[in-house]
This record gives sequence, C-alpha cells and structure tokens, in this order.
Amino acid sequence: MIFYEPHRANPQNGIYHQRNRNLRAGNHLHDSFEWICVEKGAIEVFLHGEWLLVGEGYSILIFPNCIHAIRTVQYAESYLCVFENSLVNEFYCKIKNMTAENFVFPVFDPDFSRKLEENDRFRLCLKSYLYQLVCEFEKSAGEYHCKRNKPAEHAGQILEYISERFFEPITMCDVAKQMGYDHRYLSNLLQKELGTTFRKLLNEYRVSHAKHLLITQDVPIVQVAGLCGYESLCSFNRNFKAAEGVTPKEYRQGNRMIKN
Repeated sequence: MIFYEPHRANPQNGIYHQRNRNLRAGNHLHDSFEWICVEKGAIEVFLHGEWLLVGEGYSILIFPNCIHAIRTVQYAESYLCVFENSLVNEFYCKIKNMTAENFVFPVFDPDFSRKLEENDRFRLCLKSYLYQLVCEFEKSAGEYHCKRNKPAEHAGQILEYISERFFEPITMCDVAKQMGYDHRYLSNLLQKELGTTFRKLLNEYRVSHAKHLLITQDVPIVQVAGLCGYESLCSFNRNFKAAEGVTPKEYRQGNRMIKN
C-alpha cells in the first residue's frame, strides 16, 4: 500500500507530533518534511531505493514528496514530527529539487523533541528550533544533487493528483492528460516503480481517507462514502472490508471503543 497523507501534511499549527513504540508504516509520502528521532532501539527507513538504519541516538530527515516506508528492528521508541515547509522556507527553497548524500544524522539535543512539542503554539519560536534542526542536518548531509529519478518523480505526481481529486470519478487517462504523458506509459511506470495499479492506488487512498473521517467526524457512513469518491454505500462497504477486514461501521465502533 502507498498513499498520500493530506491530514498530516499541513496541520493548523504547522506541525504534527507522534510518539511511537515499534513504529511501522507502509509506502507513503506527504508534501511536508518529516523528522524521526530514535530514542531507544533502531528503525529502518526505506528512502530512495534503499533501507537506511537509524539507530539509538540518531535521526532522519525526509524531504517533502519523497516516497518512504518505516519498519522497526526488533524494538524501538521514537518521536516523529511532520512540519510544513513554510516553517523552514529558506531551506525548503534550497532543497525542493534536490536530494542529499546522507539523510541520517546524530541527535544533537536529547530534549529537542520535547522543546518542539512544548513550543508548537509559538510559530516564531518553533521556526527557530526547526532551523536549528535543518542546520544540524546539513552538517551530515554531504553534497546536494539534482533529482534525476524521473520515474519516481512521476509516480509522486500521480499520487499528488489522486490526493487532490480522489473524491471524483478519475481514471488513469485523466492523470495522463493532466501530466502530458501516454496513459500506457504511466500504467507501466506504476507497476514497475510501485508494483501496483492506478485503480488500486486510488482505492487505497480513498480507504485511508475514509478511516480518518470515520474516527474524527461524526457524520453518517453514507456521507463518508460520498466524501471519499464512492458512488454507492455498497461499493464503499465492499472495498473498505476488502482492504481492512472489517466494515466501515465495525471500524468506527472498534476505534471509538479504543478511544473511550
């Protein structure tokens, strides 16, 4: 599964915090930076075609719109934050079409994640901390190089298109027309780069968004189906259960029980 995360990409206060045990995430991307700090144990992050080890006392900075996945090596405690590009705009303008030699770097302050959490309401203070973060990153990043992996870039553009239009009855041909490429080329690209199809990607994204709505919005399930691009409740129930193993109603009830 691979999906584009809209509800964490640009939160109201500009940053999203998450503390984890045994962090794991399938292929995904978002249009903001992601920083993961490993406090105990180790994780591996799949980025630019290879698994990168991030051990205890180290961290990794993931650039916007880079497809990545995360898995834990036996056991790990970590802190993760996703922060919008405008918080480090000068750095973002510098690297938005670039990649670095090294994305893993030491944790320079053991209390840094706590400082981010405590100051995320104060934008100027938050920006000062995040500029400190990217400054420390640059000490280990090595040289920057222009992105040259066009197929991966095109896959990212397809995912971005899905994230913007998933509630509409879109097709691979619509995406191809928007991007100016033959739809057969893009279909083959998805199969080669991501091992999937446009229809499967679209459904996975819709289900991912539906899960978010089911536990954060108190609206009828039939309305959730419509908001996620499904033409009927029957189609929504069938696709959701195939992906999650439970119906939307069961998923909502189960998560509400956990929350309570």
